[in-house]
Amino acid sequence: MSEDRLKRLILQYQRSMNYYKDKKNAYNEQSCRDEYISPLLECFGWDVQNEKGKLPQYKEVVVEQFSNSSERPDYTLTLNGVSKMFVEAKKPSVDITADIEPSMQARKYGWNAKHVLAILTNFENMIVYDTTNRPKEGDGVNTSVFRKYHFMEYAEKYQEIYDLISRENVYNGKYDEFAKTNLQDKNRFHTEIDDTFLEQINKWRLRLGKYLYAKDSKYQNIDVLNDTVQDFINQVIFLRICEDRNLPLYAKLYEVAANKEDLQKILTQVFKEADKRYNSGLFKGETPIFDLNSDIIFEIIMSLYYPATPYLFTIIEPSILGKIYEAFLTECLIVVDGNVELAKKNEYKYKSVVSTPTEIVKYMVKNTLESICESKNPIEILDLRVIDIACGSGVFLEEAYQYLVDYCTQWYEINKPEYLFEMSNGKHKLPIEDKKEILKNCIYGIDIDIHAVEVSKFSLILKLIEDETEPSVKNATPILPELSANIMHGNSLVTDKDIEGTNISTKELLEIVPFDWNEINNGEKFDVVLGNPPYVKTEDMHSLANETEFGIYKGKYSSAYKQFDKYFLFVEKSLEVLKDSGVLCYIIPNKFYKIAAGQELRKLLCKNIKRMDDFGDTQLFPDKTIYSAIVTIGKNTCDEMNYSHVYSLAELWSGEESQSVKIKNVRLTQEPWSLSTDIEFLKILNALEGKTIPLSDVANVFNGIQTSAERAESFSDKKEVYWFDESCIVEENEQEVRINKFGSEYKIEKSLLKPYFKPTKKTEKGMKTYSILKTDKRIIFPYDSDGKLIEKSVMKRKYPGIFQYLEACYDRLVPKCLNGGIGRDISDATEDTWYKYGRTQALTAFINTPKLIVRVLSKEPMYAYDSSDMLIASGGTAGYCAISELSDSNYSLEYIQACLSHPFTEKIFQMNGSDFEGGFTARGTFLLKKIPIVSLDFKDEKQNNLYNTVVSNTKRIYELNYEMEEKSDKATLNILEKEKNKLIKQIEELITRVYQQKF
Repeated sequence: MSEDRLKRLILQYQRSMNYYKDKKNAYNEQSCRDEYISPLLECFGWDVQNEKGKLPQYKEVVVEQFSNSSERPDYTLTLNGVSKMFVEAKKPSVDITADIEPSMQARKYGWNAKHVLAILTNFENMIVYDTTNRPKEGDGVNTSVFRKYHFMEYAEKYQEIYDLISRENVYNGKYDEFAKTNLQDKNRFHTEIDDTFLEQINKWRLRLGKYLYAKDSKYQNIDVLNDTVQDFINQVIFLRICEDRNLPLYAKLYEVAANKEDLQKILTQVFKEADKRYNSGLFKGETPIFDLNSDIIFEIIMSLYYPATPYLFTIIEPSILGKIYEAFLTECLIVVDGNVELAKKNEYKYKSVVSTPTEIVKYMVKNTLESICESKNPIEILDLRVIDIACGSGVFLEEAYQYLVDYCTQWYEINKPEYLFEMSNGKHKLPIEDKKEILKNCIYGIDIDIHAVEVSKFSLILKLIEDETEPSVKNATPILPELSANIMHGNSLVTDKDIEGTNISTKELLEIVPFDWNEINNGEKFDVVLGNPPYVKTEDMHSLANETEFGIYKGKYSSAYKQFDKYFLFVEKSLEVLKDSGVLCYIIPNKFYKIAAGQELRKLLCKNIKRMDDFGDTQLFPDKTIYSAIVTIGKNTCDEMNYSHVYSLAELWSGEESQSVKIKNVRLTQEPWSLSTDIEFLKILNALEGKTIPLSDVANVFNGIQTSAERAESFSDKKEVYWFDESCIVEENEQEVRINKFGSEYKIEKSLLKPYFKPTKKTEKGMKTYSILKTDKRIIFPYDSDGKLIEKSVMKRKYPGIFQYLEACYDRLVPKCLNGGIGRDISDATEDTWYKYGRTQALTAFINTPKLIVRVLSKEPMYAYDSSDMLIASGGTAGYCAISELSDSNYSLEYIQACLSHPFTEKIFQMNGSDFEGGFTARGTFLLKKIPIVSLDFKDEKQNNLYNTVVSNTKRIYELNYEMEEKSDKATLNILEKEKNKLIKQIEELITRVYQQKF
């Protein structure tokens, strides 16, 4: 359909192209956009006319209404309102293949927006530019061209163009993946705007810092120096932004710089007039202008203009500036041996740079505020209170503010359109006084870094004036609000009361920066808390924080449990400052829901969590290995959590319910949560609610033996006394085995030997569930059929060879309690029982009892059937455990084996168990006992028949194993192996039906 439409457009243009290109005919850009360029974009899936009826802030395509404006690109292609690509349109009479100005314009737009591609087209040609490269004076029309298409190629290369710029690929994440692979390789020569701007302002502050430090002793206080330099840089950038946005100024910076001799005097006047007109506190206090060299000021000002840099402050979004400032905040000026340098800050105290992608910020804000704002009018909106208690540069607060402004604008569009201010481009906006009221009443933030506080206030001010012009602020006096009561400095986790009676020093006080919550929002609670709190591990807190502060955390916060992370505390504190009807939304590492240290945090959240968007192993933050999830939590109890697995940023906004599942919160406790990024599998488990029983109800789950001999501290060789393998055997007959161990030979009575399953050789490893168990090891088992230790006198009389051997190894076997604390760890041993095993639980389970031997830690599960009374070694995550039938169970060992070895059961283990490096999964007794077994109704003929088929197929596999043991020719073995694999597959399919309840 789209390709057919494109072909018609091509033919239409071809017929009239000479007319269009003739400048005498006055075929203008707007006509070209309407007739050709808008339809061209629609051919690649873009909803140019907003036929889907999306809210203005989420439209797929933002179209500038007046083509004579050079301040904004003609089309902005978005991902739910997040700008992704610009399209700059020209009329056909403009030769975009030769004229440098349009190419430079398109490239500047894309570069300033931190896009990877920009499109320049007059329909006759389409040029796609790589905008990760900074535009420079002298660049030609072909500089940074990524692709170029003539209109006669559009149909032929439709798929290639589609893959590059289509709406589908932007919304499914393929566009971003393409960009990472092809355009954002850091080894390439590109210089993106955030890198360029950050490098530039860091050079400024280093140069300013060095000059001021040397010039005047008042700047030799490093805190004063940092404050002064940051304030001056903010002031200059603010004026430059106002200039590009045509906001009222006493004079433009480049005009000031032109008069170099009077530069300091005129700039001082500019600052004073800006303070009067804008009055936000941005220009308050003393300025270092007269302490600076005119050359330094001149160079800073001129570096903000083309050709030094191609900045367009109408295009640079506040979110980009916010991310630049987040990186800016990780460093500060310091003095080393009398020299001013730029150095990394203490990452514990100050938020490390984890810049949250704009798509995530927008999503979190929308999902949180949408329900809070529903049905409210603009007056009621002013009663809402939103806070980020670790606000950094203020990116979340900016977006929350913008959402409230957009919401009120939309309300007036519907209910009172005449109230809105009409701009020169035909768009309508909320009056600036209303925007100021929203900012002052609704938006709050706290940060432990004073410079982050100033940046956050600065960012919000820039956001406020984002779409303002001189006419729109004409009657505003002052133009900007003062935000010192909104964005405050302090440690939101520690209050003044927390440090009372601690004899804290001034140094510690300055490090901790306690915060008085009564000073913000009149001590009242908040409707919304949102953000991306700092992630700091316990060991880092120990090494970087003072012990007083760490002690406060441990004593005050229940979530400070075991090896907790600092974000635990931020979640707990955020819940504390929420209103009863409030909502918390954070992006945090997703490991909290399964690690042991998350126990108390889970306890806090399990009844209140409303939504979790889990990114699994998708990496969201450059140069950071963090597995993340967005959690939305209500203050009040809720019935269920909506859990979704998100593969990409683009997918966040898909809204497809197939990618999410509702989990009843009664199933969530302080124990690790059974969650999987396999949503379809979670739906299967949901459907089984009330239809499963724990394995411990139908089977006996027990650990292997532990002799403790290998752990004896007396000998460095750590050789086991109780067991031996074939390499130790000298001779064997029906009654005894003669072995050589520890340099001597001993006769061992076979009646006290059992096969011992402890794979140590390559040929013994790699066994799977339906493998034949093999071992060349035997172990001395000094116990009777009831699991009682054979008495010493009986051992001497009936098993003299074994007793002689054990006595010879006494030094290796002696318990600590009999040897001054050196030896085996057996607390209840006596002089007559010194040869007992270290752990004696469940010994009878190894006597005349078929069992499944379970490998505790492995990549692939092993539940192997054993009917020869093999003993197994237990050793935490490195050993084995076992499962046997309960006498009154309806489920045979063969059926349990089939259930446990099924891939779905393995997913449950992976959901509930700890992850180990290398992809290993633990399957110890604690988890095994809790593994759900789907209940069968044996009165139902279909279910009974399925059960019997699984059992008979499993027994047949055992028979095939024995047959294969007796055969040696390849043909027979091949046939039997195929039959075995077929049965295994059939068993898996039957258990799948059990899970899916399709009997």
